[in-house]
Amino acid sequence: PDGASYRMQTRFARFQNVPELLTLYRQVADVRTNDDLDLPVPVLVGGQAETVVVEPNDALVEYVADLASRAEAIRNRTVDPSEDNMLKVTGDGRRAALDLRLVGESAPTDGGKLTVAAQRIAAVHHATRDLRYTDQHGQLTLRPGALQLVFCDVSTPAAAGWNAYDELRDLLVRRGVEPASIRYMQDAKTDVAKAKLFAACRDGTVSVLVGSTETMGVGTNVQARTIAMHHLDAPWRPADIEQRDGRILRQGNQNSEVRVLRYVTEGSFDTYMWQTLERKAAFIAQVTRGDLPDRDVDDIGEQALSFAEVKALATGDPLVLEKAAVDADVARLARLERAHHDDQHRLRRTLDAATHRADNAEHRAAELEAVIGRVVDTRGDRFAMIVDGSTHTKRVDAGDHLQRLLRERLDQTPPETSGPTVQIGTLGGLAVHAQAITTIEDEVRVTIPVAHIDVRFLTDDLRRSAPLNLVTRLERHLHRLPDTIADLHQEAEAARNEAQRAGARVGAPWDRNEDLAGLRRRQQEIDEQLAASAESPASEPPRAAPIEPTSGSRPTSSAQASRADPSTTAEDQEALTRMTQRLDAIQHGASVDQPGVSL
Repeated sequence: PDGASYRMQTRFARFQNVPELLTLYRQVADVRTNDDLDLPVPVLVGGQAETVVVEPNDALVEYVADLASRAEAIRNRTVDPSEDNMLKVTGDGRRAALDLRLVGESAPTDGGKLTVAAQRIAAVHHATRDLRYTDQHGQLTLRPGALQLVFCDVSTPAAAGWNAYDELRDLLVRRGVEPASIRYMQDAKTDVAKAKLFAACRDGTVSVLVGSTETMGVGTNVQARTIAMHHLDAPWRPADIEQRDGRILRQGNQNSEVRVLRYVTEGSFDTYMWQTLERKAAFIAQVTRGDLPDRDVDDIGEQALSFAEVKALATGDPLVLEKAAVDADVARLARLERAHHDDQHRLRRTLDAATHRADNAEHRAAELEAVIGRVVDTRGDRFAMIVDGSTHTKRVDAGDHLQRLLRERLDQTPPETSGPTVQIGTLGGLAVHAQAITTIEDEVRVTIPVAHIDVRFLTDDLRRSAPLNLVTRLERHLHRLPDTIADLHQEAEAARNEAQRAGARVGAPWDRNEDLAGLRRRQQEIDEQLAASAESPASEPPRAAPIEPTSGSRPTSSAQASRADPSTTAEDQEALTRMTQRLDAIQHGASVDQPGVSL
């Protein structure tokens, strides 16, 4: 698992006597899978999780090569286990796959996994920030916008030093995501804090929630708005993947389609981690389903070698080499085909979202243009404000009265509550409303609805800030109405242009359909020929000593590896052949985005 070379390793790879095992298991277990329950949950866009392959830079390639040297030294026992061991190598490999700064190296100069993830997260955020959702009573919530979850176990927030969470947040902020809408699950230390954070996720205050499997797994019920989930790393247990995915593929999610993205740095430990999950999850899925008649159950599912392939490998059949190349080409073109369909789906969503943004901006601009003529000038000595029925011509007096009134409303609102919205006065001839909220941070929202003005006053503003500041903040928004109208027109124009660009590409055909169809026909022909050759008698292949790849060497081919040592049993020979075939698949890049890897 050093990420640079391959070494044969004996692993638990098969359940035998499966019917008897299931009989014993069902004496104590009543298993119901998601398919059995058929619950109303959202579907994945494209029908499966998306694998985002991140190209490694030269520094990562060199670091992985160094890990290979360390692993070789550990295997040869030339290093004390207290100084270095495979646990340390594996940990360093996982961290390096996320970001080299986690292992003391320099920051990547050409992006990296966090940059790629930030680009995807920001794109989803901007495409879905105007989506509307309902509360538990079926009423539209005040805040629009979808929620995204980001899972990262390797580098969690620390008191000091660099960490992936803060880096991702900074990258998102630079891409236009509001800092206040990005939260860490680790910040909620108590049950009360978690409840407030979850409420913020459900009401649209939080757009991106970042956490680990441990902190954001069981009990995290924020699915109402969740539209995308991002795996920055892979955990060790399939149950952890189920818990992660269960945060979005869940009853109560108001999105009909969602996305799950898994980021894999090519040539790193990521592939090893996802394959480990594949092996473990396949065991669990096959046993719990209990719908297989076989007495033996392998772990690699659709990637399992058939008897025909094993026999062909043993006899050196050249069709196997062609099959590996054709399978890799089919997988590559299938990924491109899915990417094209995904791109078309994204373009349609972009077209709809941009059109909606443009319409919304133009509608708001029209409303403000109708209101601006009614605004009474409050500049200088012309100031006048009515607060709770009392008219004030001095800003200090109005601010003092407003501050006392807002404090009273906040003090009268029970914890974990969004109070009613009531009119508390007028400013510039327009009605001013207030709503006390005690869900996450105690605050009062002061709004001028007809002018789309919304100002948050936190507890500190109401208890420590000068009363004059409360009034001047509202006045600034009122005086900026002409600028706001101009901004809305610019936003509408930009959205129209975006919709036009997306619309021009919607419906474009994929130009590799014939190539993929031809490869699939050839793939079927090869499979049929291999199956036919397996049915014919053949002599035993010559045996030779096994060749074990070491650090710095190329992996042996499947045909070479199939010639096992005479001391090995037939079962050992079969297992060895399967493993070497998988190594060939890994070498040809077929493992990252295969169905078996996308759990």
